[in-house]
Amino acid sequence: MKTPSIKQLFSPLLVFLLTGCQSAAYYGQSVQGHFNLLAKRKPIDQLLDGDAITPGLRRQLEAVQRIRIFARDELGLPARRQYDHYVELGQPYPVWSVMAAPELSLQSRTWCYWFVGCLSYRGFFAEADAQRLATLLEQEGWEVYLSGIPAYSTLGWFRDPVLSSFVHQPEAELAELIFHELTHQVLFVPGDTVFNESLAVAVADEGLRRYSERHPQDLERLQLTKKRRDDFVALVLSYRKRLQSVFALPISDSEKRVQKDAVYADLRQAYAEQKIRWDGYAGYDGWFAAVNNARLSTVGTYHDLVPAFRLMIRASGDDLSLFFDECRKLARLKQAERHQYLRNLLPEDKKTA
Repeated sequence: MKTPSIKQLFSPLLVFLLTGCQSAAYYGQSVQGHFNLLAKRKPIDQLLDGDAITPGLRRQLEAVQRIRIFARDELGLPARRQYDHYVELGQPYPVWSVMAAPELSLQSRTWCYWFVGCLSYRGFFAEADAQRLATLLEQEGWEVYLSGIPAYSTLGWFRDPVLSSFVHQPEAELAELIFHELTHQVLFVPGDTVFNESLAVAVADEGLRRYSERHPQDLERLQLTKKRRDDFVALVLSYRKRLQSVFALPISDSEKRVQKDAVYADLRQAYAEQKIRWDGYAGYDGWFAAVNNARLSTVGTYHDLVPAFRLMIRASGDDLSLFFDECRKLARLKQAERHQYLRNLLPEDKKTA
């Protein structure tokens, strides 16, 4: 993908197994789409033993093998029987995700499913189906973010394969994605997208830090990529906080719209200034070109609690097994208590609304 640090924020779960209050048509497209994908998978060991793949794909699949071993042996992630098959999709993405937020709120719309609770996205295997929902939501007044997604997780219900949509990323980004997806199999709290995704981001960051120490050849490029991503997240979260303040004001909706437009104008200007500091790097241009409440909400979903999880990792002596034990204790709390506990770990200037 052209903007890895954006698309890798999203890793929708396969919701067909988790389907609750949705139509039979939605259930059907999910089942058919996933099993069509599984029918194309080939064992990576067999591909590497043969001579039918390109040298480039061979290098990437060998990298996947290294990453899986590292995830299992060094991070304690459940890599066995995961990412040991490869699927050539024949299209850019396996699924498309629709997210939505109201015109004057950053509270994402949710859809509810069995087992995993309510999530802030709706996934489709056909882009046209996703576009139909996006159009309908826009007609209803929602601000919408439709995005192709390179990877998704089945939470261990199936053997998740390596997909052509993400296999050709640089090795560091490939490792980060796999660490992220495997974390969902360690712990997933139904209905708490912010907790689940922030946890996966934090573990993937920590895993990548350790992986880069073993494979330092890409370290300089990785550090630059991470710096840009951190800058992006900090920028977006700061303006999200400004928007939340605007939406909470005791003023008319028309006045809120005026102030909202001003905040977005300031955000675009701040991004233009950030690009100068990045020596012209334009990897986030596409995201900012259509920025709206739905897009802004996604960044909060995937990063709100990351700093707190990082502190927990350090407090566990960098022992991920102990860290996950503490996270499981949090998972038993009510969502509001869980989030408050994590936010209380942060200094005041790092807390989000």
